[in-house]
Amino acid sequence: MRKILEKSFSVIMAFTLLFAQTTSLSAMVSIPLPSVDESVLVLDETALDAAMMELNELDEYLSANEGVTFADLESSGSELIVNMDNSTSPLGMDSASEPPLGIPSFLWGCVFTLVGVLLVYVLTDGDKDETRKALWGMLVSFGVYVIFYVGVYSWAF
Repeated sequence: MRKILEKSFSVIMAFTLLFAQTTSLSAMVSIPLPSVDESVLVLDETALDAAMMELNELDEYLSANEGVTFADLESSGSELIVNMDNSTSPLGMDSASEPPLGIPSFLWGCVFTLVGVLLVYVLTDGDKDETRKALWGMLVSFGVYVIFYVGVYSWAF
């Protein structure tokens, strides 16, 4: 009977401590945090509208003049493409040799195995070199897995 009372008392004390911490933290919400710059989190609608207007003007120009490319506008020095980048690669990958999301393809295959190989293939638009690196990563991961379990089972017996 004594153990039941001690355990019950411990649980009650734990909940009391949790409640006291929660109420004391909720009372401190009004204290400003000097390290957080809240202006970064506020949406600047005028800057967003200005950027979208530039894109809308470019879209209207390209719709009206079919056959005009970005390279044509760039060579003519058009003001429609000032501060714009000619990056059509997915997820911000600028060059064909850059791994997806900046993570080496070998690690994609090693950590995520077959799913990683498929992700590398899709994200790099079928780049065979990057897919091959991911496949090697998957094979190394499988080899380590087999060696580990063979070692564990041989040690157990």
